[in-house]
Amino acid sequence: MAARRAGGPNASLTSGVAVALALLVLAAAPAATRTGALFIDVQAATAALAADILQPPTGLGVAGGTTATLTWTPTGDAYAAGYRVERAPASGGSYALVGSATPGSATGYVDGPTTDGTYWYRVTTYAGSWQSTVAGPASAVVKVGVTGYRACTAQAADAGGDANGYEGSPADGCAVDGLAATDVDSGTGTGTGCTGSGKDKHRFSAFGLGVPGTAAAISGITVRLRVGIDATAGTNRVCAALSWNAGTNWTTAQSVALTSTALTTYSLGSSSFLWGRTWTPAQLSDANFRVRVIDVSNSNARDFSIDGVEVQVVYVP
Repeated sequence: MAARRAGGPNASLTSGVAVALALLVLAAAPAATRTGALFIDVQAATAALAADILQPPTGLGVAGGTTATLTWTPTGDAYAAGYRVERAPASGGSYALVGSATPGSATGYVDGPTTDGTYWYRVTTYAGSWQSTVAGPASAVVKVGVTGYRACTAQAADAGGDANGYEGSPADGCAVDGLAATDVDSGTGTGTGCTGSGKDKHRFSAFGLGVPGTAAAISGITVRLRVGIDATAGTNRVCAALSWNAGTNWTTAQSVALTSTALTTYSLGSSSFLWGRTWTPAQLSDANFRVRVIDVSNSNARDFSIDGVEVQVVYVP
């Protein structure tokens, strides 16, 4: 049977009305089981679709101190769920999510970086997986009492041993970058103490620690070294001593045994260790602060390498 338009074979379909006639014939079944179905779909209303843009917050500001306090004016979009807060060490990034603020009426967020620095922030509004454009960036200086590890930017050979310290590419001893300074056939004596005159020594400085002059107290100093050696047989160690007056005087040296030929990170001191003295912020300035590294072995055939001399200071803001 052919399907016909409603109203007869010559009738036309009215706009917005669809008429469909479906006849299912089970040819092999008895006539009593034959079934027909008529479906009619009538559009009774017109739907209106409107576009919208999720708006970011406005007036982003950041105040520094021991934390970074962000403030803003909330978005005007009532369906906003909240705000995503991102942080970066520079205005150009790279930014990483540090937290969120809810609900959509929230007006700020407090971020707590773990080391001193200038931090940059940007904020977006979100609703589900939908995000607005970015508000910011805006920056603030945070002083939490931890400088973070800062690498030296200056160095010089020190007296002692064969008097040339790390003679091979000495500038590569500062930054942790895979390039190492070398001390070949170290020293002129086989003693295993840090104070022996036959031990090779090298001074590292200009760490840019930036401890504020208003700091109430210095709590601890950690020296972090990345050191390798050509062989671990016998007694091999590296020592470090600190100067607070440009190398005129030095603290008692601290030492650590070298356990691997590969460049390995070793730490001397700690967040609560003061190297036997009381420090002032001025003594930690680039003009005054020095680290002396001393290579120690019971063999003058040992070759030392160093790829990174870093210092971290913990203080009371």
